[in-house]
Amino acid sequence: MSLQDRLKPLLKILKVGSLIGGSIFIVAYHLREICRSIDKIVNANVLDVEKKIISEYIYIDDPSYNATMSIDNDIQNTNTFGLSRVWKSLKHSVAWRLLWLCRHGNKEQRNLALEQLASFRNNKSWDCLKIAQALDKSTAVLLARTYGADLRYFLPPPIHVRRAALNSELLSYKFIDMISTVESINPHSCINQFLSKHLLNIQDQVVEVDSVPPKPDSITEKQLCILCLDALHHHIFLFNQKSYDNDISTSTLIKLGILPRLAELMLRYRYDTEVDLAVLKILTVLSLYTNLLVDFFQNGLIGELARLLKSQDIRLASSAAVCLANLSGEFCYRPGLFLLHPLYRTKSVQTCDTLLVHGLRGGVFVTWRQRDKKCAEPVGIIEVTVSDVDCEPCKEDIINNNRFLDPDLQQVIADMKVLEEEALLSNFEVVLHDLPIVAKREPISTNKFTANKKRLAVLQEEQDKCYYTHCWPKDWLPRDCNNLRILGFNYWSKLSDWLEGCPLQNADIEARADELASTLLHAGVGTNNVVWLAHSMGGLIVKQLLVDAAQSSDPAYEKLCQKTKAVLFYSTPHKGSALATMPRAAAAVLWPSQDVKQLKENSPTLLEMHQSFIKFADIFNWETISFAETLPTLITAFKVPVHFVDSYSADLGRGPFYQLPLDHLSICKPATRQSVLYTTVLDVLQRATNCEVEKNLSDSLLQRLLGLIRLSLKNKGEDTNLNLYDEQSTWSRHWYEQVLLDAFTDGFLY
Repeated sequence: MSLQDRLKPLLKILKVGSLIGGSIFIVAYHLREICRSIDKIVNANVLDVEKKIISEYIYIDDPSYNATMSIDNDIQNTNTFGLSRVWKSLKHSVAWRLLWLCRHGNKEQRNLALEQLASFRNNKSWDCLKIAQALDKSTAVLLARTYGADLRYFLPPPIHVRRAALNSELLSYKFIDMISTVESINPHSCINQFLSKHLLNIQDQVVEVDSVPPKPDSITEKQLCILCLDALHHHIFLFNQKSYDNDISTSTLIKLGILPRLAELMLRYRYDTEVDLAVLKILTVLSLYTNLLVDFFQNGLIGELARLLKSQDIRLASSAAVCLANLSGEFCYRPGLFLLHPLYRTKSVQTCDTLLVHGLRGGVFVTWRQRDKKCAEPVGIIEVTVSDVDCEPCKEDIINNNRFLDPDLQQVIADMKVLEEEALLSNFEVVLHDLPIVAKREPISTNKFTANKKRLAVLQEEQDKCYYTHCWPKDWLPRDCNNLRILGFNYWSKLSDWLEGCPLQNADIEARADELASTLLHAGVGTNNVVWLAHSMGGLIVKQLLVDAAQSSDPAYEKLCQKTKAVLFYSTPHKGSALATMPRAAAAVLWPSQDVKQLKENSPTLLEMHQSFIKFADIFNWETISFAETLPTLITAFKVPVHFVDSYSADLGRGPFYQLPLDHLSICKPATRQSVLYTTVLDVLQRATNCEVEKNLSDSLLQRLLGLIRLSLKNKGEDTNLNLYDEQSTWSRHWYEQVLLDAFTDGFLY
């Protein structure tokens, strides 16, 4: 082969390579020139001016815009064919139809659409953002209260709020300006005390819009913001009105931009429990005014409330549930009232309201927590702390030897195991905890202090020891009793006047009872059966409330008395407490508060209220159960044993009375669901809910029976050409209906 033949393949490769390389060079050259020309015309840095991180949305309320979008959508659908068109239709039509039902459907359709929308799973981010942009304020707040709703359905705070959260400007100065402004509108000594305590030289400075007082160096910015929010909450809590137009302090704060500042604070301290609690205190008061829903929605607070509603901290979840319920307009929960169950919207109708009222220095999440090791520690005089979790989490089985078995075979093995355990327990009795030492006026009942379902009782006891709860009525009662609404009421109290207190917060029992009654009526309490759980002085407040309601001519109060089915008292000093009657020397040192003074033993006021309550309890047939402590409570670091309420005073003198081997703090804290303290409450609630269900069923059946009677009488009259509407036949018909109604009621209900 000659040299020329050998070089031919190489020359061919060089020709192709030069052709491809020249083409790439020419294309790259032209692209470079095009980019240079575009850079001369368009400023490429214009998108970085606002440093936007996520996409923004513009709300368009023009009806023609929707028509234009629908036309474009139809054109796009006609240009697509086959599976692509079907896929897009299935993917988007359901969500948009559900949104349309949320806005324009009736109540049942709206509830169903919200549940279906919240049940969507594995959504892409851009799908959720589309839905978030399409949501209106009313649909957003209802969707936030629906269980399982994706948090991406809610738009974040506006861009200017997010930008402000990234800078280093101190928010505490803005909150101080707000405090000074509302103090000038409604002067209050607590605000002056707060400013003089936490701010330096505040009395010598003139606070203006552009001049702010110096921040003390002893506390951090976060702590000062929380203190400012507490001061603002205290002020608007005292001066809030039923009408937004009359609430000058709240309207002023809204004009000063408190909602954007709160959203900014939550963004700065993301997932900080202390900050979230301080913000929620203010939002619960502001949410009373439904006209502020637009401001909540535009500042991204609906999404923040939906996030807090999913929190494991019951304090955050309950407060968020109150805010969303108020903004939706479905309920009205005044400040101090906590919604414990149900937190989300539900299709089931609540037939019984369970109300929790704590005693002196207590709280919803302190008094009604599960019993733990902290209950045995000495009680201080100044601080009340929420106990830590002392129980160890349950150890889950890491190795499952039966994971490769057939599911049906696994079920058979599980059933055989249950039968074997039941057979082993057949010869034993599962005795409840906290058995009473003394029982008076106890109803005749078999196996009252033993568990009926033995195996279930053992399993529940082990489960309760593993999973601690800060509010046992909220976590335990809904598992064993359906159709409940559980509400907790918080009120301020103190033991000594040496401690700080607000002069505008009345400590009188009658005033607190009136406040509680008004709060409960606004929340719709009285339409369903009511069961009260009251500890210590809370029992006196409940008694005063029911006595005042029974003596009132208001139909709402009368209905509340009629719907009250039971009251359970935990160490309530019906006849006063010997601890309140102290020597003059001790009183001079301890300086007891008004809360303690009104609990003096054999006080004429308490005795008169006690007699009135007994009288009305017999009239309205209220079931009453009383629990008394027998062990002393250790107070102060010296562990001084003190009996707060004697058994004589804790005995109502009516209904069952139990003396338990517990102290004053543990008397309302069952350790497990197998405690007499819990089973007694559960038995009362089950009877109250079943009574309401049976009554509804019987009422509907009676109405059907009367309808059949009228129809038969009418047909008989038409057949015999009798006039059923003359005076004699009308009287006979009503008499016949009444006789059948009485006979049916006697035979069916009793």
